[in-house]
Amino acid sequence: MEQQKNFRRLLEILEVDVDRLQPITQPTQFDKIILPDESISINNSDGKVYFTEKYRETIDCVRHFAMKNRTPTPLRKIYYFHARKQFGEERIAKYFMSKGYAITLPEFLTTDEQLNLLINADSFASTVGSCSHNSVFLRDNAEAIFIPRSGARIPYQRILDQVHPVNATYIDSSFSVFNKGHDLFCYVISRQLKRFFGDKFDGYTDADFQTFLQYFKFAVGNGRDFNLKEVKAYGSALEDFLTQLKTREDFNRLLPPQT
Repeated sequence: MEQQKNFRRLLEILEVDVDRLQPITQPTQFDKIILPDESISINNSDGKVYFTEKYRETIDCVRHFAMKNRTPTPLRKIYYFHARKQFGEERIAKYFMSKGYAITLPEFLTTDEQLNLLINADSFASTVGSCSHNSVFLRDNAEAIFIPRSGARIPYQRILDQVHPVNATYIDSSFSVFNKGHDLFCYVISRQLKRFFGDKFDGYTDADFQTFLQYFKFAVGNGRDFNLKEVKAYGSALEDFLTQLKTREDFNRLLPPQT
């Protein structure tokens, strides 16, 4: 119900007469059906990204509304948290919190509240996915820090980075080796993430290994096999991580409890 309210509000911001819209809740027949074309896409042949000018105009309309109705907020650094089943994102979020980021669960905010946070933000962070796509509503040249969920590909986010100027940085901090349908992800506190913030990396911690083993146990228990594309994408970083894990003398202590 809250999602429906937010969608309705977004249409109102776009000056759509929502009172003329009727939700389809049962099988219905029509004399004519008009299907809109895709406004953004990736060309599979050359890998280039495309979006229409109409798409940019739509985003501009929402950003203009946010700027016009902007109200002061003390939250200038925000981390958009993806509340679905992911392994280790809580630790990623807490690490960003230690760097002054406010952890935000967008699904509990109204459309207006989200837009106000985004248009005021100097720095925005998120794992790549539905949460990170909100970066299109940031001010021009705002900082955006993205943690890819997958080692093999970064989907539509790289298109959105081109709609308006954004100071985007992608930081590898995942080992999602079982990911196939973009639904099973694993995050650790990586060397690259600590380097970005100027912190010393003293190796992976017990929490990193435990997170990966919990992820491993869940994946195997649900009949998942390794995705070789993902394994190859992580390359030597994954090999180093697994080597450290295998050489732990207290390996059994790191294993998730039996259920």
